[in-house]
Amino acid sequence: GLEWARTPRLVLREFAGHDRDALVDMHREPRLRAHLVDDYPLHEPAVARLFVERMAALYRRHEGLGIWHATRLDPQPAFAGWFSLMPMARRPGEIEIGSRLLPVAWGHGLALEGGELLLAHAFERLGLEHVWGLCHPDNRSAQGVLAALGFAPLGVMPYEGQATSHHRIDLNA
Repeated sequence: GLEWARTPRLVLREFAGHDRDALVDMHREPRLRAHLVDDYPLHEPAVARLFVERMAALYRRHEGLGIWHATRLDPQPAFAGWFSLMPMARRPGEIEIGSRLLPVAWGHGLALEGGELLLAHAFERLGLEHVWGLCHPDNRSAQGVLAALGFAPLGVMPYEGQATSHHRIDLNA
């Protein structure tokens, strides 16, 4: 996949067909699944293959948006999970930021580093007025990252049929 963005410790690139097994393995991780708002069955190889195919189309159709493969560079390059800027379901024109990291990558500041990278992209390159951050209401780590990035908590509301903690950051924040 094409490299999309980079920090000193993180490389984001487009997902490619050869990433299917890493996606499947990531979504078989029970600690990660416990915090998901959606239950898209990416632990199934056929669904992961379809996900990669759909991302390839989305990268071209919505320039600057997508879900990107994240490689942690330190201590050695390894798949860490993903970062995303995606159109929100049933909310036309609204964009949400997201990350989904393997437990081995938790607690090293990568979610904050990737979030800063995506917010700069969202505001400076895409010209967005605001960005949403949604997470499972029990995911204190995600809420902490959103707060550290400057997101304001807006409470728990339904999203895609699930109770979801909503956060938003405005351009001027």
